[in-house]
Amino acid sequence: MNEKNGLRPIVIGISGGSAAGKTTFTDILSDRLVDFGPVVLNQDSYFRDWSALPEDERESKRTANHPRAVLWKHLIAHVKCLREGRAIEIPPPGTRAFRRGDDPQKIVPEKLVIVEGHLIFSQKALRSLLDLKLFLEVDTHERVLRRMLRNTGSGMSLKDAVAWYRRDVIPNYRVYTEPTSAYADLIVPFEGDVQVAVDVVANGVRSMIHHR
Repeated sequence: MNEKNGLRPIVIGISGGSAAGKTTFTDILSDRLVDFGPVVLNQDSYFRDWSALPEDERESKRTANHPRAVLWKHLIAHVKCLREGRAIEIPPPGTRAFRRGDDPQKIVPEKLVIVEGHLIFSQKALRSLLDLKLFLEVDTHERVLRRMLRNTGSGMSLKDAVAWYRRDVIPNYRVYTEPTSAYADLIVPFEGDVQVAVDVVANGVRSMIHHR
């Protein structure tokens, strides 16, 4: 529990398709609610280290859009710790972030925890830990364009970006991300001027915290 007031933090889940703007929305929302000391837990910090698999199996099983990409045991355990007001350290062993040597980061919860990722609503055990679930809705064509710009901007060729999108994003999004919008408490359109949507969510979260 939060030692200052004896109340556990509010935990929000933010999901949506690839390139829906989850990280951007999370950053803006965190800024709006900075007085509650928001901490962010990103699903990507729990992506599996595929190098642990035999080389002849690695490429065929590698994914970033199927639930097997995430070490759910660690992520769910960490969310439970944060809900209880206990600190955690990321990245956990077995993740690609741990293998590449990302600096350990200690996360200490205050009044607000935000869990962000495109697969987080696919897990019942994780959904049960979320006080508020938001799903960002963006036109498919817009998401694809954002994704291509992002990938090619980080050095990937357009040909490789398209091949990966066809192989991994398209088939898995339809099964493991898009249907999970049904679990959301609120569908948030996230195109164009998003300030009103962010303000509405921020005011709602602020009210939830004040009425604890």
